[in-house]
Amino acid sequence: MARISSHDFPSRPSAPCARALPAIAATASAVQNLFIRFVSFRDSPTSSGRVGLPYVSSLLQSRPVQRFTGQHLGQRPRVALMANDALGNFAICTPIARAFHSLYPGLTLDFYGGTRTEELEVPLVGPDGLFCWRCSAHGAEPSEVFAKGLARAHELGGYDLVLNIEAGGLNRALAAAIGSGAHVCGPCLSPDGRKEWDYPDDSRGDLWRDKEWVSAELVARYPFLQTGFIAEVFLRLAYVEPLPDAEWPGGVPKYLFPRDAPAIPVPDVLIATGGTLPSKLWPKENWIELATRLRAAGLSVGLLGAPPKRQAAFYHSASDEDALVEAALVADLRGKLTLPQVVGAVAACRLLVTIDNGILHFGAAFDVPTVGLYRPEVQRLWAPPNPNLTKVCPEGGTVADLPFDAVWRAVEGRLTSVA
Repeated sequence: MARISSHDFPSRPSAPCARALPAIAATASAVQNLFIRFVSFRDSPTSSGRVGLPYVSSLLQSRPVQRFTGQHLGQRPRVALMANDALGNFAICTPIARAFHSLYPGLTLDFYGGTRTEELEVPLVGPDGLFCWRCSAHGAEPSEVFAKGLARAHELGGYDLVLNIEAGGLNRALAAAIGSGAHVCGPCLSPDGRKEWDYPDDSRGDLWRDKEWVSAELVARYPFLQTGFIAEVFLRLAYVEPLPDAEWPGGVPKYLFPRDAPAIPVPDVLIATGGTLPSKLWPKENWIELATRLRAAGLSVGLLGAPPKRQAAFYHSASDEDALVEAALVADLRGKLTLPQVVGAVAACRLLVTIDNGILHFGAAFDVPTVGLYRPEVQRLWAPPNPNLTKVCPEGGTVADLPFDAVWRAVEGRLTSVA
């Protein structure tokens, strides 16, 4: 594997690569004006990729983007990796980044993420880090994002490859802008800037166009896949073959997160109840019963999550969690730890019980005994290959349909294995 392999990556920020913007104020101003016009485009499933206002495409016309189909990028290429700032999406970017380091030692790898995962991104930036440079593409002023991205591309003399794993409109437009004159892999505006760009006319392009990645037949449809795990899917879409010395099945490198020791004792069992989709949630009564039984078994229980107000806004479980706290069943750790400290706490606990959310991926980086509550079809795509992960799924429906006894049996089994 590449030189970046430790799961104990310190969260102390390294000195970042040079970030000074070059003297291209006129270009930055033009980009800001361009994007102010552009942000009103529609990004709904019914829009067929069309935009409300045409994209001003002078940059693309002068240096058009090219579709990446696995061309060798040469020695020490300059690569931009783009995602959004959901924890799970950041997690799967780390195997992708590690794979590119393995294939291209000494490459320049920049990351376009967001404010929600900034605490995880920044410590991985530095001369010996996973990334050379980063910026928050999500959660920041879009015109500033475009200006920073173009300035960074100008500073490097252009990117050789822009790899975008996020289908949203902002990422498509940004990929086209910073990919001017480069190869682009993933969602992007077309070279004329007027529509969503079609994918290559090959098997990888077919997979990009496939809307059923959670299908049980995905691996059968695409023989170049071995597992169907989301990180492997994106590596194959980027024409990266299985790495023979990678830690996970399918030749996929393991997750890499910065880790800090929390300044508080880590409970025996950590639970995380919140998710971005209501279909991921398990009823409050079940969490209360779980915490009650764990406490009766002499185990301390800690509740992970965002600060309550943010939890209510994004993760749909604040009132359920408040009930656990008010009943004195859990230590309330929500919002009291930095993300690297959350990683550290998860790595140190005896057991993690969580729905399908970003915290589950933290456990996978350290093979933490984990019970994960999944929707049946989603686990095929999103469950990481943690050998100590027990996946519990309903026969149909949503996570709310999971009977308590099925989860408790999985918890008992994992606790027995680590006793």
